[in-house]
Amino acid sequence: MNDLVTYIDGKQQEMLSFLERIVNMDSGTLDKAAVDRLGAILTDRLTALGFTVERVPQTQYGDHLVGHKPGIGDRRILFIGHMDTVFSPGEAARRPFRIEGDRAYGPGVLDMKGGLVSLLYALEALKATGQPAFDAIPMSVVFNSDEEVLSPTSRLLIQQEARRAQLACVFEPARPGGEYVIRRKGVGKYYLTVRGRAAHAGAQPELGRSAIEEMARKVLEIHALTDYKTGTTLNVGLIRGGERSNVVAAEAYAEIDVRVPNTNEAKRVEDRLREIVATNTVPDTTAELAGGIDFPPMEQTPEARAQFEALQAVGRTLGLDLKGIATGGGSDGNHASQFTPTLDGMGPRGSEAHSDREFMVVPTLAERTKVTALFLASWPELAGAKGKGSS
Repeated sequence: MNDLVTYIDGKQQEMLSFLERIVNMDSGTLDKAAVDRLGAILTDRLTALGFTVERVPQTQYGDHLVGHKPGIGDRRILFIGHMDTVFSPGEAARRPFRIEGDRAYGPGVLDMKGGLVSLLYALEALKATGQPAFDAIPMSVVFNSDEEVLSPTSRLLIQQEARRAQLACVFEPARPGGEYVIRRKGVGKYYLTVRGRAAHAGAQPELGRSAIEEMARKVLEIHALTDYKTGTTLNVGLIRGGERSNVVAAEAYAEIDVRVPNTNEAKRVEDRLREIVATNTVPDTTAELAGGIDFPPMEQTPEARAQFEALQAVGRTLGLDLKGIATGGGSDGNHASQFTPTLDGMGPRGSEAHSDREFMVVPTLAERTKVTALFLASWPELAGAKGKGSS
């Protein structure tokens, strides 16, 4: 496997140059044209690696990319990454890619353009050094354009490809300490509307039914569902209601962020939310709840644990002590993990994503690429590929 390590070591400057190129391209979720330009570059890279790439057209977001490479084995790996960032048009020009010390800065450098580069060069290393695994493993790729808004148009694609795979690898960034992600909480967003009755707040307040008062009582009950011991959290992060201070509020609206560690907690929380909504304290008010769990919990199955232990064994050959961690943030790994063992956080390490302070630790770009390449090189033996045809 030394040839893989040597190859990647020799490509470090090229990897950084490619990363600079794509970081200096805006690709905000709602900037379809910009995301499509990035998609064209990634399509060329995948095609050069032997993938057949389909562009899945979108109207509001960039087109998703779905790629397939045939293999002689019977066990498929799915690679997942997203092309979109949270930043507005012009952000790349305002603060372009730069390196200071061992940190690289720029919009999306960590989340997750560094991960895209790491995956592409790991695959290139396998192909260029003639690793048997590259021909043996059937591979699929989903590069989506809407992950930063909870993957509304791509989650079905991810689920479809995950059903066909025996492993999914998600190239979201490593946690700040370098940990891989082995569990993710389920993530939900709920929308609560309370309706009451308007009245003059001074002359005839008794004729009113305050939607804000009812909402306030419900918010207290909702926040009481948070349980730090189990890892369940609820946060009413947005509230609006009423028209002016001298009118009893006829309507109030709130948005609720929900994080749950497992499917049992997801059901318990939703059942309790519906009880809270159905029970009104202020007479003659009504309430309505919409939304739900957008990202189901990613739990570590025994099969996923075995894959992670194999990854850790690869890390030890490089002198790395790879650790896994649970996190409250969701990713497309949540969707894939419902159907196949999933490894997440496979991208490089850094911190402060989604801000103008976002950075990637430069040496970890090559480090994670080596881990991925060596893991894939040993994967047919680990997975028991027997040489059956697949495409």
